[in-house]
Amino acid sequence: MTRNWIRSTSRTLALVAAFATLGLASLAHQAKADAAMPDAWITTKVKLALITAEDVSATKVNVDTVDGRVTLHGTVATAGEKAKAEQVARATTGTRDVRNLLQVVKPSAQADAAVTDAVLKDQVSAALAKDASLANSKIAVSSVNKGVVLLSGTAQTLSDTLRAVEIAARIDGVRRVASEIESPDVIGDAEVWRDGKYDAKAATSSTAQDMWTTSAVKMRLLASSHTPGFDINVDTDGGVVTLFGIVDSQVAKDEAGAEARKVDGVKSVANELQIVAPAKQEAVAENDGAIDDAVSKRLAANDRLKGSSIGVAVKNGIAHLTGSVDTQSDRITALTVTRSTSGVRGLVDDLKIVTPAVSSK
Repeated sequence: MTRNWIRSTSRTLALVAAFATLGLASLAHQAKADAAMPDAWITTKVKLALITAEDVSATKVNVDTVDGRVTLHGTVATAGEKAKAEQVARATTGTRDVRNLLQVVKPSAQADAAVTDAVLKDQVSAALAKDASLANSKIAVSSVNKGVVLLSGTAQTLSDTLRAVEIAARIDGVRRVASEIESPDVIGDAEVWRDGKYDAKAATSSTAQDMWTTSAVKMRLLASSHTPGFDINVDTDGGVVTLFGIVDSQVAKDEAGAEARKVDGVKSVANELQIVAPAKQEAVAENDGAIDDAVSKRLAANDRLKGSSIGVAVKNGIAHLTGSVDTQSDRITALTVTRSTSGVRGLVDDLKIVTPAVSSK
């Protein structure tokens, strides 16, 4: 009996250990997956979280993510709202850090016009139906209760979900938006970037088009030797590009604005970059070989780029990337990692998109 108990206990302990190992492996896998979320996905999720959060009015907040680091910019009404916005951003999966540039600006005193829930429902429904970019999604107003709008239905893309929530949040009288919209939980490659020029025939004020514009502006800023592309944040709304973040001179600020205006489809540029003089420090001369080695190591260490094959060549501080990556998101990640490496002054992008073959097994 004792032997049977020992054998039974041993089997139980073995099973517990196995499940614990599987649990740890699952957590490790999840942690890796979280760290490898594309920047565009993180930005979209943060925007959705801010708009649908209680006690945060995010209709005047810009969000951008660079290598998992989220920057918030714009205005909020109170210090509490600023702190809550940062808390929401930090809680979003994939966020590595948050730079909170939100300014507290008290709204002007004015009487809010009373709008009934029934009227709000009609207004939001009409605005959703009018937006051409949502034609392939089936999103409706489920209810309105004391100014809180509940959206439901299905969206073709995650960016369509964000678009619908943004439309509802901007209707006068809406206090908050809650969402039960079902949609893919990924950002499609075509939403982030596509090779070729802006397609005027397909252009709408959709979030997907704005996302493409944001990526196109970032690509130009990363490639320019006159702008610190990794310190400049970009957000686009209805074709209006907002630049925010930090540069070290008026020349760099002006150059960033000029580069953004060169992107097809940009209607205007709000250049809100702050000029902060660099701290006095001795310049460190870095040779091309050391820069090449540093870029290669940083690319190899990035979780998102594990399946990529990237070649690096550096000459006079200009990094030339060749080879292939799996997606356009990975391409932007590779460019961002490279440009943010100490000593890199500019980029030449010759990366190709090679989608991995799907096994039939």
